[in-house]
Amino acid sequence: MLPADITRSKTYIDFFSGCGGLSLGLGWAGWNGVFAIEKDPMAFETFRRNLIDADSPNCHFANWPEWLSKEAHAIEDVLENPTVVEEFKKMAGKVTLVAGGPPCQGFSVAGARNGNDPRNLLVFKQIRAIAILRPYFAIVENVEGFEKKFVNTPGENSSISVASKAITEISKLGYNVGKVVINAADFGVPQLRRRVIIFAISKEFAGDVQVAPLIKDVLKQVAFEQRKELGLSTTRYTTVGEAISDLSGSERIEDEEFPAYKTCLYHATESNYQKLMRKGKGTPAIPTCHRFNRHSEKAIALYRLALDTQPRGRLSKEFLYQNGCHSNKRFILDTTKPCSTLTTAPEEIIHFLHPRVVTLREMARIQSFPDNYRFFGRYTLNGPARGIDVPRNAQIGNAIPPLVGRAFGKALEKITQMILRRDESLTRFKSDGEQLTLKGTPI
Repeated sequence: MLPADITRSKTYIDFFSGCGGLSLGLGWAGWNGVFAIEKDPMAFETFRRNLIDADSPNCHFANWPEWLSKEAHAIEDVLENPTVVEEFKKMAGKVTLVAGGPPCQGFSVAGARNGNDPRNLLVFKQIRAIAILRPYFAIVENVEGFEKKFVNTPGENSSISVASKAITEISKLGYNVGKVVINAADFGVPQLRRRVIIFAISKEFAGDVQVAPLIKDVLKQVAFEQRKELGLSTTRYTTVGEAISDLSGSERIEDEEFPAYKTCLYHATESNYQKLMRKGKGTPAIPTCHRFNRHSEKAIALYRLALDTQPRGRLSKEFLYQNGCHSNKRFILDTTKPCSTLTTAPEEIIHFLHPRVVTLREMARIQSFPDNYRFFGRYTLNGPARGIDVPRNAQIGNAIPPLVGRAFGKALEKITQMILRRDESLTRFKSDGEQLTLKGTPI
């Protein structure tokens, strides 16, 4: 039975929340967080101080339950705690959305792509939580490799992708389930970031419906409406220049948080995107997490040579190897285009104007985190703990862009209204075994 206040409550739970990109976006869309689960203490500190603490300008977890401490928790531990599971059972059918982006390292085609990575199975922990909580909607987000079979490693069960297994398991719980691939740039993010999204809608709530064409159609509407509402172009993607040109000052000053490093003052805003990122209570007078790396003379010479002689975009292997760089993955930002998919490695991206790599604040802008969103924990991390701990650079690079989270929130609100009104347009998406053709062009 649908709660009478669903249109007002719009409540959600965020699993594998990271530093809070999805939750921030859902909050922007008017959703109310119940609680969030994140294993890493540094990522959870960022989440807590931005989204839970009452003095944060982005707080929307006002009713965090007393039975769950406001600290880092692993989903495995939560689901093995009888007290927590009993509380989950009490919440069954009372939460609108359960969402999450399980760790992607084992799926990523940019990494080792390890079919035996135990993190690959964490999505099924999220599905177990869905089975207990019985939300009206569920979302699982991951990299495109999530839907690819593991076929190259001997001994792996490669007959079906993890995404397909997840869809099957969620369907067994009484949900209509669909899979779509989205591009963050469609929603105003200055980045070509493609991700696989599994959407599920309770059959008890909506009856039988074809989720993939429905969510594609609604997200197409939301993509246009969101960019128009936020003052972003509706005919082209937001560019790197529009995102970060006001952070490129040449005058260096001492960084307040890290006095041994330099930062710079803001330039005047040059785009509506920059105004959006600097808008709101709590935006600092000087950019935070914007310290400039102390590069070696050799690195500076390489970056300067690249800026002077190479086209924008990915640098060739020949250029890098000939100039003493042993990595074959370096990019120069192009101010006229969106950024390619951001990773957790700022050292891969060379600034478009200065011989340096991007700062964490510039990475955050490219991910659509506003400047009043502060990051906590170690600044960056290399060595044995890399890939285990989640310092600030990894928090930013791994996050779901907030503008994508906002679009998801708006899309689910539209679908809720369609279902409650018994909108005639829903008949186009009723399960009848026929292939549906959507009107208009893809998002």
